[in-house]
Amino acid sequence: MVFEHLAAFFIDKFLGNYIEDFDSHQLKIHLWTGDIILENVHLKTNALNDFNVPLEIITGYLEKLRIHIPWKHLYTYPTKIELDGFYLLVTPKTDVNYDVERKEKEEYESKMKQVKKVEEFRRERELFKKNKQNPHHKDTFFERLEFHILRNLEIEINNIHIAYDDKTTKSYPFQCGIILNYIKLHTTNDQWKDFELKEDSKIIYKLAQINNLSIYWNSNIKSRLDLSKQDIID
Repeated sequence: MVFEHLAAFFIDKFLGNYIEDFDSHQLKIHLWTGDIILENVHLKTNALNDFNVPLEIITGYLEKLRIHIPWKHLYTYPTKIELDGFYLLVTPKTDVNYDVERKEKEEYESKMKQVKKVEEFRRERELFKKNKQNPHHKDTFFERLEFHILRNLEIEINNIHIAYDDKTTKSYPFQCGIILNYIKLHTTNDQWKDFELKEDSKIIYKLAQINNLSIYWNSNIKSRLDLSKQDIID
């Protein structure tokens, strides 16, 4: 149960703003191997709002998310996040039909998110004051765990398709997109070679690798915006 709560905590903390209707019961947890698996999830349509881009998500889908946390060697072995089968279709916000119910839901979620941030900031400020007054303070288990996970985090994303569909000019609709076999971000030494990170390492190097990147542009073709979400994914 502790492991499950821990897994739900980190997924909700880092991905909760982007995954639609996240429920910890969706998680497949393998205690001894440290694997956490989440399959067939959809992105929230307002997942890009925090980035202040004039785009709207029509559909976003992820076949599989795997998180590997090496509990026995947490300070030296990398924590890995692997995403496989990621598809995202976006369009200019002007192309999206106004949906009152969805708009109200997004505004409510945005307000609740701001309230949550204010509450977290208030708690962190109070905790900081208490810790400052206590010279014997030690980081909590969660604080230490989060720190070591982030410093030696590796990310790998396979089979990526990000598409942009624009029919702002009805006489000249077009589509463009990026297809990527995989992108990987991992920890290396100063020679850009894989190595086992030491607990007292002061400098951490990260190497990003991209494989089989292609870009396409199609004009005067039928827009995918008129299809159902399932048809778009298929």
